[in-house]
Amino acid sequence: MTVGEVWGAFRAWAEYRPAGMDDRSARIYAMGRAAFPVALLAHILLALAFFLMDLQALFFFNVGSCLLWSFVVWRVVWCGALKVPFFLGVVIELPLHGALATYYLGIESGFFLYILLTIITSVLAPFLSRPLRYGLSGSFVVMLAAVCGLSVLYGPAIELSAEAKAIFFVLNAICLTGVMALVMGLYEWIADIAETNLIKSRRRTQVANDSLENVSRQLSKYISPQLYNAILNGEQEVKVESRRKKLTVFFSDIVGFTETTDQLQSEELTSLLNEYLTEMSLIAERHGANFDKFIGDAIVLYFGDPETNGTQEDAAACVRMAMEMQHKMATLQSVWRDRGIDRPFQIRIGINTGFCTVGNFGSEDRMDYTIIGGEVNLAARLEGMAEPGGILLANETYQLVKSWVRAEEADTIEVKGFARPVVTYRVTDMTLDDRAEVAALRLEMDPAQMDAAARAAALRTLRAAIETLEGGA
Repeated sequence: MTVGEVWGAFRAWAEYRPAGMDDRSARIYAMGRAAFPVALLAHILLALAFFLMDLQALFFFNVGSCLLWSFVVWRVVWCGALKVPFFLGVVIELPLHGALATYYLGIESGFFLYILLTIITSVLAPFLSRPLRYGLSGSFVVMLAAVCGLSVLYGPAIELSAEAKAIFFVLNAICLTGVMALVMGLYEWIADIAETNLIKSRRRTQVANDSLENVSRQLSKYISPQLYNAILNGEQEVKVESRRKKLTVFFSDIVGFTETTDQLQSEELTSLLNEYLTEMSLIAERHGANFDKFIGDAIVLYFGDPETNGTQEDAAACVRMAMEMQHKMATLQSVWRDRGIDRPFQIRIGINTGFCTVGNFGSEDRMDYTIIGGEVNLAARLEGMAEPGGILLANETYQLVKSWVRAEEADTIEVKGFARPVVTYRVTDMTLDDRAEVAALRLEMDPAQMDAAARAAALRTLRAAIETLEGGA
């Protein structure tokens, strides 16, 4: 058997723990399995030494100590017990042994042994409970003061010969050296175990974090990115509550979706629908829309919660998003026709701006973050009245974007909950050119329609405007 195999067998023996024992108790248990048999062996050697020296009092005391340590070793090593053996061995026997040795042998021989026992106990102290450490330290201090005082005042109870003192000095020196080596080895072993446990703990933590991240990533697909981030950052509490906010609400659906489904196989329909919803979702996310829900082929989005850039900018972002969606649909329709789809999807869009109730609705166990109210119903009505490929705006939305959106007034509609008919506007120009919308600033530019002279004139105008802004004029 090699040294490595012997060391491995010793570690396996030392690291053994009874079933159900927690980590802290297991460390104390491992220390007891290693230290208590050594203590028993030391007391046997001391009893033999006292017998040979004809020191009967110390001999009988060590015989009693041997019996006590035999009981302690049996309870710890073979029975897996902790509390009673540690109390008997560490709290009672070790301090009492050191005190009696100092009293009988004096400062020269006994106190050295007392230091030895103190070191042995200090090895165990970090693994004991706080009250036990305090009690142990207090008892050592009291006994140390008492026995040293008695030894100084009255001298040792037994006068040792010079030869006996020399023998005790050698024994103490050997034992102290051995104990120090044991202390260093045990602490090295403890550090090794702690490092191993730390690595295992970090691995478990990493696995748990990876699992949590994976679950979070999966859950994020079921709620909007804004709401997901608000919950993670603690800005949104997951409880049943709602509030009133001014939002811009978007509804869209596929025109004639039911008739289209009858003409396509389910696999083909699923593929087309998922492709459509994926492309629309990417556009919505790019413009900062908050996803409310998918209802079959319908999409419900809104701007203004939980984050808002102001009512006007929220409305503008929603309209720009709707325009880009219609442009993307034209591209998809061409692709779908190339695949042999005779009647590719067309969508219609309705947009309205107004005060809605937004928040968590449901029960404490199951809830949905959504929007409700008359303004939401109006957006749904507008979507139903829009032309295929068109965008229909409510009057309030149009007033917020009319500086750059080309639209014409459409039919007024009667909506339940609204005292007067609602004026609507049909977007007539879906051109996505470079526009800027800032308070007290209007800029509309179509570089594709400019020749060199027009571009030069535009640059001069822009430079003059920049100088005016920078000068504060």
